[in-house]
Amino acid sequence: MARNYTDYVEACVDAIKNSPIPKPFAQWTALSSVAGALGRRVWFPMPNYDIGSNLFIILIAAPGRNKSVSLILPFTKVFNRLTTPVGTKEEDHNFNSGLDQYGLRKFPLYLIQDRITPEKLAVDMTKITRPDLRLSTLRENAPFQDSSLTLVTSEFGTFMTRNERYLQFFLTDMWDSKEAYSHKTKTAGEYIIEGPCLNWVACATPEQFVDNLPEDARSQGLLSRILPVFYEGERIPQDLTQKVISDNTIDNLRNDLGTIAKMYGPMKFDDDAFEEANEDIYNNIQPEPIDPHLSEYCQRRISHFLKVAVSVSASRRSTRKIMKEDWATTKEIMFEMEKNMPKALEGFGMARTGRIVHDMKAWMETTMALKKRRHVRLGSFRQEVIKKIANPGEMDQTIRAMVDSGYIKVEGNMVFPVKSN
Repeated sequence: MARNYTDYVEACVDAIKNSPIPKPFAQWTALSSVAGALGRRVWFPMPNYDIGSNLFIILIAAPGRNKSVSLILPFTKVFNRLTTPVGTKEEDHNFNSGLDQYGLRKFPLYLIQDRITPEKLAVDMTKITRPDLRLSTLRENAPFQDSSLTLVTSEFGTFMTRNERYLQFFLTDMWDSKEAYSHKTKTAGEYIIEGPCLNWVACATPEQFVDNLPEDARSQGLLSRILPVFYEGERIPQDLTQKVISDNTIDNLRNDLGTIAKMYGPMKFDDDAFEEANEDIYNNIQPEPIDPHLSEYCQRRISHFLKVAVSVSASRRSTRKIMKEDWATTKEIMFEMEKNMPKALEGFGMARTGRIVHDMKAWMETTMALKKRRHVRLGSFRQEVIKKIANPGEMDQTIRAMVDSGYIKVEGNMVFPVKSN
């Protein structure tokens, strides 16, 4: 089936231009929908392993920046129509018969947008496993099992919490797209996911992101597998003159994503692009981030670039060739994302009180500079602290801990910073 657009991702971005959705969020959610459509069926072959197309993307911004709104076009309106409910078979009454229109009856996509527990997610992935004979032929008749699923989490904190150690290890294995994943439970016994491939996109405020990630997410490898897309711009005002996205545009986008979903097999660089890309990769794709927050990310940075390049290419054509222009676009997108990564990770790894101290010291410095004083008023200090704690009853305890630890000094109704030695 012919495509309607020369670039599906750009078409998604163009469809919501002049809307209050920040462009980076429109771009990355569209890329995520491509990665989800490809699933485990398209990969980049390396000498000793394959790199899957799936991505773990977290959209990070202050409240009111339309993070979750950016999910509506690519997933609710487009991707969702190419799916069937988890566990349904062709003969079931609730199987999505509309898949015939896109040629996906035999290879439907799977999407979860509801709140879900890690255990339920793993069980659901065992229900969608299916053999793909097309790929078994490509792999010298070795069985190719596919359990590809896209998870959309509009509120990061409802899925990931600081104490979710099982989820952390599960997500780490899902990003790797191994041949199989097995887990034993006390109540349900052992379940095995054959050919797992999880594509994940979520939304978070900066505080939700660092507060809900497990403290050992860096050392255990989860953090290095996540692409945190950080937006610190102002809220974009709603414009009532913005055109409503037409049904025809949505139909055209569905058609193109359906075409992408029918792709299968390895993706490689075009001959003209290979030399440049290989040189870039050999030199660690310069400029390489030097911020210490990104040291673990840099260990998987090349894999991230290749994953994104696969989706960029698939967004434009079905040849399974990464062209020079695809590699250039990939670097542009990734470099822009990397510029803001340190801000997204600021405060991660600190104890909870440590993060509050870090934030309050920055606030005090700014406030004192603006007012040209050596102190801030206690009332203003308390108002700022209460914004950063979950329980208002903890405010006095938090301030007392900051005093006892030597970070601040309170004299009457004034708060003074204590200079560190």
